Amino acid sequence: MKLKMGSKRYTFVIIPDANSAVRRFEVPKLIPYIAGAGLMTLMAVTLVMYASHAKNATVANELEKRIVSKDAEFSSTVQEKNQTIEQLQSEVIRLSQQTAEMKQKIDAIRQQEDEVRSLTGSGQVSISSADAPPASAAMGGSSTPATDAEVLTLAEQTKSQLSDMDKSVDELKDSIADTKEKALEAQEKLKVTPNIWPVDSRTITSGFGLRQDPFTSRPSFHSGYDIASPANSPVHVTADGVVASTGSDDSHGNNIIVTHSKGLQTWYMHLNKINVQKGEHVQKGQVIGLVGSTGRSTGYHLHYEVLKNGVSSDPKPYLP
Repeated sequence: MKLKMGSKRYTFVIIPDANSAVRRFEVPKLIPYIAGAGLMTLMAVTLVMYASHAKNATVANELEKRIVSKDAEFSSTVQEKNQTIEQLQSEVIRLSQQTAEMKQKIDAIRQQEDEVRSLTGSGQVSISSADAPPASAAMGGSSTPATDAEVLTLAEQTKSQLSDMDKSVDELKDSIADTKEKALEAQEKLKVTPNIWPVDSRTITSGFGLRQDPFTSRPSFHSGYDIASPANSPVHVTADGVVASTGSDDSHGNNIIVTHSKGLQTWYMHLNKINVQKGEHVQKGQVIGLVGSTGRSTGYHLHYEVLKNGVSSDPKPYLP
């Protein structure tokens, strides 16, 4: 009769040493197979766990690298942001300084416009107060970082100043246009108003009013200025106008009368030469003749006379 598989056994003999008793162990024949299968299973589980651990370690290492990269990227972004904020704050400060400088320039233009208006007699415009410009570029003091609130306040103030400046520029534009118109009117008025010396000389040998006549030594009325000047010195017309007459006689010698605006006329006598003709338009400063000693004259000079509505006037108010 055959024995079943499960009834077969293995005998293990353990001999400790020569003086000890021999020990025997019997185990069923399946035990070694079961142990081998368990060992293989344990090895498989160990391999699986090792592979899983290696994979987890790889993933963890990759995550760590990503975290380090993101952290570096975040730090760089924060640093760039801080630098950008500092740059913007510096730009706000520079813009504020430029705004103040521009305000000073606008006020300087208004100052000049006031001077032009005063010259043309068209009044003055109001000038807003401006901070005095720095005497030099020298600076100093302790370094205290500005707070965000201070920079924000400065930005709001600059925005307000720029808004006010925008209005001021519009007002200044209109005002300058008006001043230009007034200046052109004044310029045209100056062109037709005698207000320059007819010759380069400033030597007045006989003034306006009563004098002792150089020929009779009697008291007489002198209707203009006698201005001593070298022979053939250029004689300039003192304002824009039209030559009313040219001629020569024993008293006035070679002479020219020029008509200007508002009833004014100028008269140039004792000329050596006449360079213009009756009806000719002349411009202020134009040479109309040469100094001489023709007519009733004791020497080379120009008799310059100003007539208002046909009446001789003192030339003094018409000479600078």
